[in-house]
Amino acid sequence: MKKILIVVLLAVLLVSVGAAGCIGSEPIVGDWFVSGTEIPVVFNDNGTGIMTINFFGITSTVPMTWEKIEEKTFTITGISELFNAGTYALSADGKSLIEVSTGITVFVKKA
Repeated sequence: MKKILIVVLLAVLLVSVGAAGCIGSEPIVGDWFVSGTEIPVVFNDNGTGIMTINFFGITSTVPMTWEKIEEKTFTITGISELFNAGTYALSADGKSLIEVSTGITVFVKKA
């Protein structure tokens, strides 16, 4: 009986620790692509990000920042002329970031 109790407690502890890593993470955090391209974009949980562009064998990285301004709405700023700052809304399915001013899908979540 004690062995079963210990196994159950360990299972509950394992699930709790695993779930704790998911709590508080914004849906923007993770790997994305610029829509219609293979240009990767990574949004980190600390409000930073990076876009990596390969063009004719030259790699350029664009540092980015993001901030949540409303539920499912974020401002994203690129620290380069290669990316324009803007306000983006997360789609209902959480798979796209759409520029609010134009309605154009700019980022697509990596599967």
